[in-house]
Amino acid sequence: MGTLVVMTDRTPTIVVSRRVATGRERDFERWNARIRAAAERWPGHLGSEAQPPGESHPGEWMIVYRFATPDQLDAWMDSDERRALLDEGDLLLSEPVREQRLIHAAPDSAVTAVMSQRVRPGAWDAFRRAHAEITPVMRDFPGFLTCELIEPSPGVQDDHVVVFSFASRVDLDHWLHSKERSEVLELIHPLIEGERTLNVVGGFAGWFSTGTAGDPPRWKQAVTVLVALYPTTVVLGLAQQWVAPDAPWMPALLLSEVVSIAILTWALMPLVTRLLSGWLRR
Repeated sequence: MGTLVVMTDRTPTIVVSRRVATGRERDFERWNARIRAAAERWPGHLGSEAQPPGESHPGEWMIVYRFATPDQLDAWMDSDERRALLDEGDLLLSEPVREQRLIHAAPDSAVTAVMSQRVRPGAWDAFRRAHAEITPVMRDFPGFLTCELIEPSPGVQDDHVVVFSFASRVDLDHWLHSKERSEVLELIHPLIEGERTLNVVGGFAGWFSTGTAGDPPRWKQAVTVLVALYPTTVVLGLAQQWVAPDAPWMPALLLSEVVSIAILTWALMPLVTRLLSGWLRR
C-alpha cells in the first residue's frame, strides 16, 4: 500500500498486488514472467511493469498492465489463458490477489476525497485488511476512479490517509451515504482512535485549464492536487484536534471542507501550479 501508480492520459490500466508465500519466491518470479509474456501477446497490450516488494509496498509484488482500450483490457482479464495461469499462480500466494483498475483519467467534474484517521497501536494489520476489503466494494460503485492508502510518515504525520476519487459529486455522495460504506466504517471504528476527518475537493479544471489544447494530462493534475491537498488536510485535522477536539462532527466537517477548499483555491494551488508549471506543461 501507499504506492502511487501513474498512468498516461486515458490509458486503461490495472494494478495487481500479490503476496508470495514464504519459500516460493523463485517459483513466483518464473510464473510472473510467464503471465506477463502472455499478456504481451494479447491485442492492445502497451506494456507492463513488475515492482518487487519495497519500502512503499512491503511484502507485496505490484504488477501494472496497460492496454490501448478498455475492451482490450477486458478481453485479457476475462481470457481463458489468463484464468489458467492464475490457477497456477494462486498456489504460490499467501493471501488473495488485490486488483485496482484505472480506466480513464478523471473528467472535469471529478471530485477527490481525503479521509484521515489514526490507527490504534497494534491494529495496523487489521486496518490494512479492512482497507483491502473495501476497495473492491468501492470499485463496483458508479463513477469510481481511484483509491490510494497512504501510510504514516514518522516525524511528519501519524495518520493513515485514504485518498479516493469519483467522476462526479453525485457519484461520490452515492458512495459516502451508502449502506456498504457504513458497514465498513463500523468494522474499522474499533481500530482507530480519535476523530476521523474527511475533506472533499471538486474538479481540477478551474486550477489548470488554460482555454487551449495544451492543458496538462489528468494524472499530472491529480498529482499536483495531492501535493497541495495532503498537507492541508493534515494541518487542518491537527488544528481541529487542538482548538476544538470535542466539536460536533458534522459542523466540524463542513467547516473543514470550506476552509480546505478556500486555502487550495486562493493560496496553495496558484503557488503549486506556478512552481510545477514547467513539469505540468511538458
